[in-house]
Amino acid sequence: MRLEFIRIEEANDLVNQLIEHHPQAIFLADHNFKVKYFNKSFQNLTKSDKGDILDHEFCEIMGCTQRGTSVTRDNNFCKKCQMRELLSGGNLSELTLIREFYINNKVVTKHLHIDTHRVVMHGQKFRLVVIDDRTQKH
Repeated sequence: MRLEFIRIEEANDLVNQLIEHHPQAIFLADHNFKVKYFNKSFQNLTKSDKGDILDHEFCEIMGCTQRGTSVTRDNNFCKKCQMRELLSGGNLSELTLIREFYINNKVVTKHLHIDTHRVVMHGQKFRLVVIDDRTQKH
C-alpha cells in the first residue's frame, strides 16, 4: 500500500502522529548532540519534564553515571562515549547500551537498544534516535 498526499501538511501530520504515539522512545538530536524533538515515550523513559529535555544532551537527560568521569583504559566513556559516537554518525548506527543512570534520584541499570537514522531538514543534519528499553526483559 502506498500513501499519497495532496498537501505536505497532511504528510507532516501523519508522521508527527506516528512518532508521538509510537511505543518506543524517540528523539531528534542536532549536530551538538542536543535534543530538539522527543515523543511522550522518551519523556516517560527519562521521567523528565519538557524543559529538562529540550536542548539538553542525552547523558544529561538520562543522568548517565559515567558522565564527567576520567578516561582510562578500562573506562572509555564521556570523551569516547558510545552514545556520542552513535549520534555523531560515525561507524555505529545501532548500539546495545547497558549502563547505570540516575532516574528519580535512584541509580537504575538500563538495558537499551538504540537505533539511529540520519535526517536532513532545512539543510541541517540531525539524528533520529529510536530507543527500545529492554530492561524488563532481563
